[in-house]
Amino acid sequence: MALLSRVFATRTLVQIIVVLTVMIVMKAMSAHYDFSWARALAQG
Repeated sequence: MALLSRVFATRTLVQIIVVLTVMIVMKAMSAHYDFSWARALAQG
């Protein structure tokens, strides 16, 4: 049971890191190309 909880915690941690990395990359790209994701989504 301890191994299962350790794997789950590690998997959750990896998912959090991936999500944060993707957000940082999107923010960097939008700053570089002067593109706003919120504006694009609002326009449809």
